[in-house]
Amino acid sequence: MVTRYTKLVPFVLIATLLLSVTIIALFAAHLIENSTATQAMIAQFGYFGVLVVAIIGGLNIIFPVPAVTLTPVFTASGLYLPFIILTLTVGTIIADYIGYLFGNVSRPLLYSQYPKVIAWLETKITTKPKLLIPITFLYAAFIPLPNEVLVIPLAVLGIKFRRILLPLLFGNLLNQAIYATSIQTIFWWWF
Repeated sequence: MVTRYTKLVPFVLIATLLLSVTIIALFAAHLIENSTATQAMIAQFGYFGVLVVAIIGGLNIIFPVPAVTLTPVFTASGLYLPFIILTLTVGTIIADYIGYLFGNVSRPLLYSQYPKVIAWLETKITTKPKLLIPITFLYAAFIPLPNEVLVIPLAVLGIKFRRILLPLLFGNLLNQAIYATSIQTIFWWWF
């Protein structure tokens, strides 16, 4: 028998995973702060390493741990927070584009398998097209769900990526800035 509590289990597990990763990242950053060898290794990869981590973390459906949780690790190795935020934003946009391409490729399959869902989405998007840009920005900036939840259906509907690129970019930038500075502040406060 499915109760309302069993429906919460996946959300509790994901929240526990994210909290665990954040705490582990905080302690790892504390250890890295005191280890010059580890700092040198992370600094060797530099912002390119941050970009790769951001792309992998940006594909939240595949790997549901945001790269921003590793901000204290990156700053402990000598990387600068504003550049980390910019690099995380670029990596997230690349991951969003990969999700968009996935939606584009899977369009024929989804149209044939779920015609009613696609028709419903089309009516929602076509009735208020002016809301697409603010909704995309607000979703990317403040909704703690993977951007693919929004980007893939938009790709399936045939919305061009260039139309949502700027709202995604600025939304991701705001999102990364909020989370990165918050996590970094917690690290400074805790350690």
